[in-house]
Amino acid sequence: MPRKLKGGSGGSIALYALLLVVALLAQIPKQVWITLGILAGIALLIWAVKRTSQNKRYAAQDEEEEALAAEVAAATQAMNSPSLTVQFSTGTREREFHTVQVGSTSANQSFAIPKPSGKPVGVRWLSEGETINVAGLAIPGGLIYVCERATPFGNQEPSLVDATLRVARSPMSLTDRQMSYWPSYKGITPEARRAYLQWLAGGRRQPADVGYVFLFFYGLERRALIDAPNDPQAKSELPAIKAEVKRLLELYGENSSFRGYATRFLAHLDIGSVQSQSYLSEPPATGMEGYELPMPLRVALGQMAVDKHPLNPSWALAWALSEPNISRRTPVTRCPEQFAALFRNEFSKRYPNGITLVQNKTKLKIAYRPASATLSIPAVAIGDLPDVAATSGTRNKLQVIVDECTAVLDPYSRYLGRNPEAGHNLEAILQLPTELWPAEAKAELEQLEHRVGGETICMSFGELAGRFKSAGALSRDKVMALARALETKRIGLEPDVLSGGRTPKSEDTIAMFASEADEGTLRSTDAYSAAAVTLDLASAVAAADGDTSLEEVSLLSGHIDSWDHLCVAHRRRLKAHLQIQLKQPPTLASLKKKLEPLTADAKRKIASFLAHLAQADGEVTPQEVKLLERVYKSLSLDPQFVYSDLHSAAVRPPSTVEAVASAGTLDSGLGQQGNAGFTLDMDKVARLQQETAEVSALLANVFSDESAVEAGPSQQHNAAGETEENLVDQHATLHGLDVEHSAFLRLLVSRTEWSRAELEDAASDMELMLDGALEEINEKAFELFEMPVTEGDDPIEINPEILDELAL
Repeated sequence: MPRKLKGGSGGSIALYALLLVVALLAQIPKQVWITLGILAGIALLIWAVKRTSQNKRYAAQDEEEEALAAEVAAATQAMNSPSLTVQFSTGTREREFHTVQVGSTSANQSFAIPKPSGKPVGVRWLSEGETINVAGLAIPGGLIYVCERATPFGNQEPSLVDATLRVARSPMSLTDRQMSYWPSYKGITPEARRAYLQWLAGGRRQPADVGYVFLFFYGLERRALIDAPNDPQAKSELPAIKAEVKRLLELYGENSSFRGYATRFLAHLDIGSVQSQSYLSEPPATGMEGYELPMPLRVALGQMAVDKHPLNPSWALAWALSEPNISRRTPVTRCPEQFAALFRNEFSKRYPNGITLVQNKTKLKIAYRPASATLSIPAVAIGDLPDVAATSGTRNKLQVIVDECTAVLDPYSRYLGRNPEAGHNLEAILQLPTELWPAEAKAELEQLEHRVGGETICMSFGELAGRFKSAGALSRDKVMALARALETKRIGLEPDVLSGGRTPKSEDTIAMFASEADEGTLRSTDAYSAAAVTLDLASAVAAADGDTSLEEVSLLSGHIDSWDHLCVAHRRRLKAHLQIQLKQPPTLASLKKKLEPLTADAKRKIASFLAHLAQADGEVTPQEVKLLERVYKSLSLDPQFVYSDLHSAAVRPPSTVEAVASAGTLDSGLGQQGNAGFTLDMDKVARLQQETAEVSALLANVFSDESAVEAGPSQQHNAAGETEENLVDQHATLHGLDVEHSAFLRLLVSRTEWSRAELEDAASDMELMLDGALEEINEKAFELFEMPVTEGDDPIEINPEILDELAL
């Protein structure tokens, strides 16, 4: 019998086991089978997608490597190399290298394909003037990075225009904001890409959201800061890049963020052209915005400190206008020409030899914070120059001058705020010191000064104002300002508004004469006031008959010359006053009306004083007697009193001389001629001074000018106006910190990283304790923004997330 096959029982066992497994599987619910099937299908689909993507990537890499191998082989053949072996990989999975023989059979030389550069194959920079078509839009002008295949370079450069990315077909609004704070072409939406391409295609000049401007600006930063140092072609394009940024500033400079980044970018590019002793030339034009002093200015100041070259007015002005830690109020920006001239003058007066700058510890480094979040530019030291901006001594001196100049210009600035187009009108320039007047107005002043040198000039007030382009009637404060301006040229004005005289109207006659430098402190005396009233009475009487004779004019002028108790300046002004009164005399009727309230005794005292004045020269003529009779009559007094008063003045015994001590300046006294020569009659002087004071007191209110308290429109400021002016002032403090800590904060954020030693030097220059200053600044940052400004101890790094919160 044949034997049973070995292992037959084992097969039965396997069969039973299979049946058991089937039976167990049959117990599994249907829903579980469905779930397992779905999961298996998803896993299979994911595997297939990844496999396909990987194969495409490998194929693209194989194409690139084969193309590079072909280029190397062709180049080797063109150079007639004796023997060259080129290695290239044909299987990206296995990465096996194969050899191609080129040239003769001599010794072989092997070259491997070089590693990819920073800009992958397919990425290129369009030079100025080049045009490219993307998404159906022709983009002229160049100055952008572009690629036509997918590349990881788009993660490194946000401005890269990747032609493989989807773009919306419909035109989009350029002014709508569609991007984040730090946009990238790869990361924005297809609609935003369409709008950006539209802006590029339109020549980068249309009104648009500033995000598109920044996206383009990122590429300019990379080309100038990353490519140019190592690429001659990129370096040759720097002038075109700078010109484009300046053009963009003109179009979009109203945005403070872009203006700040673009201005600092241009200044950073220009720093390489700064020469030694740059302070010997005029300072560059500087702006009043930014969180740090412009680098060219800081370099020049550092050179001054090292060379011991004094700071002069021009560089001091540039520093004062650019220093963010100096507070500048509205007049600085509203009246730039006047402020500059006034600042230079004041600096020269205070520091005729300039200011020698201290060579402090903080060293100057070029530090640029790019707008692009993907770029980081390390700070580089500039020789061994100190950073003078880190000190506060000179800055505080400049702040004092700025404040004083601002106070002087404040009235003129307010006038311009209300009348922007009237800067050269008389009403405007009267708010300025005469040295700041326009050239035409200065010339008119000098002409008047020359004319009044030897004579008294009379004209209508309207004619005088018209010479300085007055726009209409002047308020009293403006008339007083004009009188002060005339006095700077030694020109006196009558009526004397500066000592309470009436405000002349346009048709009124005024007189100008050569005045003395100290006349303003002398003319407001009792003696002068009484003499002026006497002339008013006498000139009114002289003109009462409708005709003032030459004899009467000569008589009155002679009286003035005989009043030796008055100084020369007073008598000169009185003669000018007399000329006005003779041309436009007050009427006796108006004088009587003013004198009527006086008592009879007061009128008698005034009349007696006039007789005494007539006797001052020791001789009374018939003409004087006739004039006095008319004056007495106008005072409602008996004309016969003239004779008794004249006789009394001539024979009156000496009275008290107590008033002599306060008599003031006398050019010559009332005297008498004796054998021993001229002697001063102190008794007559004392009596005349006493009577003068008494009469002046009586007439003080009678001839006061009703318009003396007239207020001009420019004096009518309300609290709201003051508040509005203060709101536009530029202050040097930041986020509630004081000036010194604000200055330290600005210095901190000028770099991305500091060594502790560097910051200790900077804090020492600013007279601050480093740890205390950092603690105060970080506490304020936590309070306002819930994050610190600095991180670490050594080095001390600046938190990049807070920079835009600070809005410096």
